[in-house]
Amino acid sequence: MNPKVRVSRHFLRCYMNFKKVNTQSVLSALSNVRRRHFSDCSQAAGQPFSIYIHWPYCESKCTYCNFNKYINPASPPNERMLSAMKRELAFYMRHPKFGLQARKLHSIYFGGGTPTLAPVSTIQSIIDEIDKTMGGLHSDIEITIEGNPTSSEISKLSSLHTIGVNRLSLGIQSLRDEDLPILGRDHNTKDAIHALESAKRIFGDKGFTFDMIFGRPGNSLDDWQKELKQALSIAGDHMSIYQLTLERGTPLFKDVMAGKLAPIAGQEELADMYEHVIEATAQHGLFHYEVSNYARTTAAMSRHNFSYWRGMDYIGIGPGAHGRLTQLNGERLRTFGEFHPERWMAQCEDEGDGIRKMIPMEHRQIPEELVLFGLRTKLGIPRSRFSTMTGGKKLEDALRGDVIKSYVEHGLLIDEGKTENNVQTSAPEFVPADCVSEFYSGTIRPTEKGLAVIDTIIPNILKPTDS
Repeated sequence: MNPKVRVSRHFLRCYMNFKKVNTQSVLSALSNVRRRHFSDCSQAAGQPFSIYIHWPYCESKCTYCNFNKYINPASPPNERMLSAMKRELAFYMRHPKFGLQARKLHSIYFGGGTPTLAPVSTIQSIIDEIDKTMGGLHSDIEITIEGNPTSSEISKLSSLHTIGVNRLSLGIQSLRDEDLPILGRDHNTKDAIHALESAKRIFGDKGFTFDMIFGRPGNSLDDWQKELKQALSIAGDHMSIYQLTLERGTPLFKDVMAGKLAPIAGQEELADMYEHVIEATAQHGLFHYEVSNYARTTAAMSRHNFSYWRGMDYIGIGPGAHGRLTQLNGERLRTFGEFHPERWMAQCEDEGDGIRKMIPMEHRQIPEELVLFGLRTKLGIPRSRFSTMTGGKKLEDALRGDVIKSYVEHGLLIDEGKTENNVQTSAPEFVPADCVSEFYSGTIRPTEKGLAVIDTIIPNILKPTDS
């Protein structure tokens, strides 16, 4: 089937997912594809990998959040949690079937939850453990930690920077005092501005980022324009900007559905908010490189998040953390941690890891994920990387050529063949430094218009299989 696509404001308003690609809905649309195990990923086994560390505790739960997180206990089990994390790290890093000590470590990310609630000594101990296990960390490794703009957390920033954390991601979400309680945030606008100023002073423009959310209950276009202008005036070299997603089962979802809060703007106004984000960030020198991410320089883009979008291996440490990991025999695994902190720590103490299940990835999952996450970015899907991660398959073998052609003709996708490196003096700004050779191998990537409707494009381009 060759889809007829008419790109217009009406098309964008009807089909745009403003926050992110809806991963679950896309995979659901592909669920009719029959699967078989795919076990030849031996080339991927030597590739760099990343580490995600999940600190599960928060001071309070945001009303919109459905992540695996728990209220910080009066006496948090910091030492026990640290010991369990070290044990799980040792399981992955030293297990002969993974060979991780012979591979390059790409990045470390402390997420949650709120990892800045942990003592600085705990974060340092984890970094030191990884450093020791890997025989040293290379000088350009990215080490990120998430935090909130509360005084207790901001007081730790200098110490975190001193121990090697070189990127800070702050959860600001809004600069309107009347909206922060609706989101369940425990800071105010003054706290947020102070935190951003402190982050810029300590980590520099390149070393900090923060999140903003639009489309909140009662949020109007005029309010959002003023708020974003203020946020951009404080921003360094990176921002993440999302549309609010109402997750079923969250307090915010229930309150909105019950009519207890002001309504969320309609699709017309949300489209205007999104379009304003694209225009305003560009005017402030930030380029759009991923569905919800904007950077001033190539070096400021999130290296760790790119490891997910590129389909790299990563290990997940901590309660509820998940990962993707290729064994030396070429079989790629999905790993899932035990959810509850108490059960996870107990299992680490008893068995040496907190893994709930470890499942071989199936035949269609690997190319599907490479397409699904790769097309979130302006880089798209490099042909050479697709071949490496799928045991030598061609990207064209996984995609419907007639559909790709139609989307290219309508300005939604770009299909570039192999280019000699000397044809251009430098790659486009949205290409990370370690992806330049992959970019020149040829890519299929979204345009700005295509990025806005990427969750509509993806299910249509994947080729079904008969086996």
